Amino acid sequence: MKNLKFSRLFAAVMFVACLVLVGCKQPTDDNSAPAVVESPVLSSSEAIVGTWTSEFGEKYIVTTNSVQEAAWMSWEMAIEEFDKISENAGVIYGKLIKDSDWTPAGTYYAFAYKDLVDNTCKITSATTSYETLAEVKAACTIESMFTGHSECTKQ
Repeated sequence: MKNLKFSRLFAAVMFVACLVLVGCKQPTDDNSAPAVVESPVLSSSEAIVGTWTSEFGEKYIVTTNSVQEAAWMSWEMAIEEFDKISENAGVIYGKLIKDSDWTPAGTYYAFAYKDLVDNTCKITSATTSYETLAEVKAACTIESMFTGHSECTKQ
């Protein structure tokens, strides 16, 4: 009789242990920085990739997967799409991973360039951010964004 009670108790303990082990989640690293797009959207051979400065002290750092306003550290976006207009013009769309006063993180933003020749080009960015990628793409085209721009030189 004792053996039967022990067997049932042992089986119950094993059953509970199995449930606990199967139901455990692996710990995640919650201290990690916001994820940047893992695979590059821009090719490293794109002429726009690099550090660009203007005579007004603006500084933009364009990598294969992010664009950052670096002079005042006001915004940074993870690139999601690249609309290459020509060899010397394009619009880069992405999600903000660092916000500014007028562009909250998690919203979508646009960065555009044109007249890229050698180490100079005209650069502009959106005046506001948008809730979705579709909205920013509809509002921020190469034509609509160049009402104002900065003449920039590649460092």
